[in-house]
Amino acid sequence: KMDKWLELMNTFEKNMNHDDVAEQFELISYYYGYTAWLIGAEKYDTAEIYIDKSEKIIDELLEETPENATLLAYKGAYIAFTIGISNLKAIYLGPKSMKYINKSLELDPQNIQGNIEKGNSMYYRPSAFGGDKTEAIEYYEKAIESFEEQELVVNNWMYINTMTALGQAYEATDQIQLAKLCYEKIIDIFPNFMWVEDELYPDLIKRHKL
Repeated sequence: KMDKWLELMNTFEKNMNHDDVAEQFELISYYYGYTAWLIGAEKYDTAEIYIDKSEKIIDELLEETPENATLLAYKGAYIAFTIGISNLKAIYLGPKSMKYINKSLELDPQNIQGNIEKGNSMYYRPSAFGGDKTEAIEYYEKAIESFEEQELVVNNWMYINTMTALGQAYEATDQIQLAKLCYEKIIDIFPNFMWVEDELYPDLIKRHKL
C-alpha cells in the first residue's frame, strides 16, 4: 500500500526535526524503501527526486561522521539505485557503489545495512561482473542475524524486506525447502504482508509442487 507509505513519509518529512540525526536516518530509510518501489514500478523521474533528496541528507551527515558504516552503506545503495534507472551507468557507477559498501563492512562487519547492500549487490549483479547469489545469501543471513540479536524485528519493514530477499535468494539457488521455511516464517510473524502471503509463497508451492 504505497499510497499510505507516501502519506506517512510526507507527514514525517514535514514534521521532522532537522537537527535530530536519528530522525534524519529514519527519513532516509523511508526514502530508501519508496525509491526501491518506484524503480521497480519504472517511475524513474520520481525515483530520481528521492535519490537526490536522500543523497543530500547522506552527504551532509557524512561530512560530520565520514566513517559511519550505515551511512556509507546507504550511499552505496543510492548509487546502485541510479544504476537501476540506467544500466548503462553500471560500468562506472558499479565500482563506486561497491567502494562505499565495502568500506561500510570494513568498518563494521556486522553492520546491518552494509550486509543488506552487499547481499543486494551480489544478488543482482551479473555473474560475469562478480555477482553470486549463493554469496548473497551469506550477507542476507548475517543481516537477519543482527536484526534478531538486536531485537529489531517487531514492526520493522527493513527486517521483513531482508527476509523476503533471503527467501528469493534461496529459491534462485534451488534451496526450495529453505525458501519455503523462510516464507512461512515471514507469514507467521507478519501475516498481513501480502507480497509473500498472496504471491511469493503460493507461487513457490505451485511452481515446485510442494
